[in-house]
Amino acid sequence: MRASALVGAACRHIDEPSSTDHDICAHNGTTASECIVEAVSTRAIVAYTSLDGTWKGVWNDANSEPQHLGRVLLRRIASLKGNLDGFVETFIEACPEGWAALDKGERLTDPIGFFGGRFDGIVATCDPAVNSLCFDAQYLYLLLQSKRRLFVFDVADRPMRPFGMVTFDPAGKAKPPKLPPVHPEE
Repeated sequence: MRASALVGAACRHIDEPSSTDHDICAHNGTTASECIVEAVSTRAIVAYTSLDGTWKGVWNDANSEPQHLGRVLLRRIASLKGNLDGFVETFIEACPEGWAALDKGERLTDPIGFFGGRFDGIVATCDPAVNSLCFDAQYLYLLLQSKRRLFVFDVADRPMRPFGMVTFDPAGKAKPPKLPPVHPEE
């Protein structure tokens, strides 16, 4: 799990803290015996590109790592037999409120709205003027329908290059068959 996806939570005794716990507790100014570390859900934007060089997407609030949400997206596209337009309509356009958990089909009860940015075929940017929450996501999954590709980016307030990509055949089979695991922080 990414270090940025971990936080020191309530203070209580841990019998056998891990080395990661020691690092996080020290960062928070507590000792490992005073601090417990809990995983916080990772968030993502699931989006598609337009011919004008922009992208549009929706929020996913839980389990957004490439090894989880990435796998879910690949399976959804495969289940639609490679119908990328159907994927965009079902999972992005028809869900402007965003997803609490796309893997479970759970929509957010408090709508977040759409997100947007620019994409030149390699580099993507997020536009906080479209939705100010864009930099609260850890990942951007960007579907380039014209090339039948799905990219994954670490979200940042700067031009972003993908750390993973798959290409879909006409039947929806991804090559390579999965997105890479979480990109190590530099």
